[in-house]
Amino acid sequence: MLCAHINPITLKEQSVKEHLDNVSKMSMEYGAKVSLENTGELIGILHDMGKETNKFDKYIHYSSSHPSDKSLRGTINHSTAGAKFIYDNFYNTTDMFQKFTAQLISLAICSHHGGLIDCLDLKGIDIFTNKMETDKDILYDEALRNFKLEYSGIEHIKDLFNKSKDEIENIFININKIDGSAKFGHFAAGMLEKYLFSCVIDADRYDTYTFMEGKDQKKSIDKLDLWNELVDKLETKLESYPKLTKIDLLREEVSIACKNFAENKPGIYQLAVPTGGGKTLSSLRYALGHAKKFDKDRIFYIIPFTTIIDQNAKDIKDILCRDDIILEHHSNLVVDNQQEDYKLLTERWDSPIVLTTMVQFLDTLFSGGTQGVRRMHNLANSIIIFDEIQAIPIKCINMFNSAINFLANICNATIILCTATQPLLSTTKMPLMLSENANIITDIHEKFKQFKRVNLVDKRIVGGYSVSTLKEFILEIMEKLDSASEIKDKLASVLAIFNTKNAAKDVFNELKKANADLPKEKQYLIFHLSTNMCPSHRMKILKDMREKLGHQRIICISTQLIEAGVNISFGCVVRSLAGLDSIAQAAGRCNRHGESSCSDVYIVNVEGENVSKLVDIKEGQECTKRVLDEFKANPNIFDNDLLSPKTMERYYKYYYYNRSAEMDYTLPKPDNDNSMYDLLSTNSEGGNSFNSRNTCKSKLMLKQGFKTAGKDFQVIDQNITGVIVPYEEGEELITLINGQCSLGELKQYLRKAQQFSVNIYETDKRKLEQMGGLIGLKDNAIITLRKEFYTEDAGVTFENAPMEFCNF
Repeated sequence: MLCAHINPITLKEQSVKEHLDNVSKMSMEYGAKVSLENTGELIGILHDMGKETNKFDKYIHYSSSHPSDKSLRGTINHSTAGAKFIYDNFYNTTDMFQKFTAQLISLAICSHHGGLIDCLDLKGIDIFTNKMETDKDILYDEALRNFKLEYSGIEHIKDLFNKSKDEIENIFININKIDGSAKFGHFAAGMLEKYLFSCVIDADRYDTYTFMEGKDQKKSIDKLDLWNELVDKLETKLESYPKLTKIDLLREEVSIACKNFAENKPGIYQLAVPTGGGKTLSSLRYALGHAKKFDKDRIFYIIPFTTIIDQNAKDIKDILCRDDIILEHHSNLVVDNQQEDYKLLTERWDSPIVLTTMVQFLDTLFSGGTQGVRRMHNLANSIIIFDEIQAIPIKCINMFNSAINFLANICNATIILCTATQPLLSTTKMPLMLSENANIITDIHEKFKQFKRVNLVDKRIVGGYSVSTLKEFILEIMEKLDSASEIKDKLASVLAIFNTKNAAKDVFNELKKANADLPKEKQYLIFHLSTNMCPSHRMKILKDMREKLGHQRIICISTQLIEAGVNISFGCVVRSLAGLDSIAQAAGRCNRHGESSCSDVYIVNVEGENVSKLVDIKEGQECTKRVLDEFKANPNIFDNDLLSPKTMERYYKYYYYNRSAEMDYTLPKPDNDNSMYDLLSTNSEGGNSFNSRNTCKSKLMLKQGFKTAGKDFQVIDQNITGVIVPYEEGEELITLINGQCSLGELKQYLRKAQQFSVNIYETDKRKLEQMGGLIGLKDNAIITLRKEFYTEDAGVTFENAPMEFCNF
């Protein structure tokens, strides 16, 4: 018996054949969700064929006996043998589907330790063929001999390959039905490769994890029973809600429409609901009913800001009373640093209900390496709800649209795009293919009129407001609200939202100083919210504010994290000039429940608020200015309402027209003449370079530059790192993580630590490193923050705090 793994505690050995059988079974199960069960099984059987050698067996036993010696790690190439076997036996053929199937399978296998390789790079070098034809050595022959002995010849393998070829051919018939263009066809081929790669990566890592931990694999849940249970709980809760006010009744109408629409077949749909329309619970009602009817595996909420995860997860958990089946995934807390043990801990998205961010979703589809992509197969046969879809980064739009078309039509996912401000995704160069009768709410214009609770007031001034004049402006509003007879039974409250953390912090500090100078009876409660605070901290502040709103006089200064989906209501909102979609979302935090007949939302411009690096905000500001000026000249064409669907449509028309050239994701310099969409589809630059090098065309079926694209892909313009912070329970979790614990215990600690983590930009990370503010745990695979760099007022702080000894 040749050995694949040795349990470090029991010293029990797992044979290579046992590992291959386990992985092939799981990979087959994951592949079956998209009618690729034979392809999944075949990749699983072959992925670690290279371990069928005496040299690898000796290496495993040596590593088990000498766990601190990492010098041999990675010296034996065991990931190419299975790929070469397929390449040698099936690739060189004139049958295009056989050739394509062989490359798909070989590529997934040979890449499964470091991430998908480039097929062609931008310089035209044929990485795939070079790898298949130059990595052959004596170990391959030995691995193949031993593999044939264990599997009694290779007839079963040949049979699986022929079935796999038929599966791939059927998939491409369906791909051509979505969009017959060559560009989409090549992009979809790349998505198919990533899906298969996801199947084998997750199966491999999960089997290794369960063996090394001595655990049984998680038993599958009876999904139909679960969906029935959750539907009943939600319906009971909804029946108990009051239906007294106009807003209550309008929300109920939206909720019933969602419940009824759940009977429609899977597809790509839009839920356009005015802010405060109750779309979180309405979309959950849709999702549970649809999951029950169409036997779906999972429900995903994809959310632009982590704050909304905090609230939505709490709302959903409070109603369903099943914390065990709900996952909140804010951050990757394990650094993808090639540490084999910690690679086993990356989040799998295997819970029935998953709440995560747009960053994590897009990273799963497009980032390099093996960390994110392992989750992709769990998107199949799911319901994916995009909350606040308007927040998608402009550079990702065409890749997002094509990926969603693939997930819906090939992976049987149901897609719901939720927002009060629907972007025009079906009008772009690579359009989103909405289903027929795509709007869940049909009388959208009428609904927006009925939900009207605020007026937008343009208060821009020449040169913009200074921090001091903003302070005065906010205090004047508070005095005005204090004296307003309409809300005399509820004390005044103002929310001010800014585009940058620095602007928010400066105004907060100015107000704090001014407040301290007021007589005690005239002082306000002043709150600050920032993405530098961990989820648990933000939730605590929001809870405190909700309890005090209406009973005490409150000013809240925040970044845009509060403006989408947070269920909170202020008497007035001040919004720093931004895209009209952001302003509309901010308006949803004002008079949210119709406490007064109509309240004001003021648009202000801020002196010195530096958004030069925040391109989306800067471009949004310019388009908003244009719409505001047109509205001033002729409000009738906008239905006399700056928040009407007509106004929003005009805004997006300008915004998308101005930025259409950016939607393919331009690569960074020096490759900025090329786009990532092209690199992940036809790779025309790589193809042209190959032609020049070789005076002939490449015969590769897949030409994608997966590794180059994955390395360059960033949802936001800087890399972010998830850092665990010592806020309340976070301090204890840091101590537990740093202690002696099994991988299983560590996995549980990391899940809890999601609530005590902050995503740090690369520039901020470097600042903290220079100040000694960060500590690496577990071979630097997990990053934590020193206690003196976290404050109650600001969260993570970059000010030079006194360096105290921390016993981590």
